Amino acid sequence: MAHKVFLFFLFFVAGTAIIVVGINGFSYYTTPIPQRPFLPEYNTMKPSGNYSHGLGIIGASMITIGVTMYSTRKRVKKLWNLGKLSRWLEVHIFLCLLGPILVVFHTTFKAGGIAAISLWCMVSVAASGIIGRFLYVQIPRNLKGSELTRQEINNELDRLRDEIAHSPLGIQLVNKIDESFLAIPKPEKLLEMFGLLIRLQNTRRQVKHAVREMIAKSRMTGEQTRSLYKLASARTTLVQKTVLLAQVEKLFFYWHAIHLPFTVIMFITLAAHVSVTVLLGYRWIF
Repeated sequence: MAHKVFLFFLFFVAGTAIIVVGINGFSYYTTPIPQRPFLPEYNTMKPSGNYSHGLGIIGASMITIGVTMYSTRKRVKKLWNLGKLSRWLEVHIFLCLLGPILVVFHTTFKAGGIAAISLWCMVSVAASGIIGRFLYVQIPRNLKGSELTRQEINNELDRLRDEIAHSPLGIQLVNKIDESFLAIPKPEKLLEMFGLLIRLQNTRRQVKHAVREMIAKSRMTGEQTRSLYKLASARTTLVQKTVLLAQVEKLFFYWHAIHLPFTVIMFITLAAHVSVTVLLGYRWIF
């Protein structure tokens, strides 16, 4: 429950910020660029104006903080016990999605030179980050958010099998789950891996539906039904992620090859843009 409230808070803050900023500058953003200098709010709304300049500073700061804090939490062992890694990732995603959106508003939807390079790198990093989040949730993890080893995965599969297969129905459920995923062919090419992701998602939904129907037809009590379905559902998800694990590791390799270079280029061009801005005398309210 607390986690859902936390996620709702992040969505609420992000959504509210985007709506407020969008409404506040709607008339300016929808005015053709050649006509904007004649608007009364031009000096405030232009990229170097106090309002838009502030959006750029806030957005860039959010991106910097989001990348720095998540990378530090992920790589410094002393911080590994400081909250779940998945929660840090959620804050990282929140900051690194809302931040670029504010930067886009800062540009008033036009950019050139170094600023344009930084902007498009930022958009590429944000877009690839969404894909990275999808891949991240496919990897089996423990309660702290750390990736499970293959031995730990096998131990958990054995535990779930033993808890489920204590009756003829339980054995049928285990066989149904395992056979459904084993029937899916393994991909050999990169593009086929994305097809596998879709097939596995569909298979998981189909298996959970079949499991629910098999349990519903039994004469088990309500509590027994809920307990068995919960265990079967957990095994279904874990089997799905186990089948996908080798392919996800390959996709993560290619993802890092795209995400990290764009991130580095983004920060280099951002630093260059900020330096040029300061040298030209645009120092916001300072």
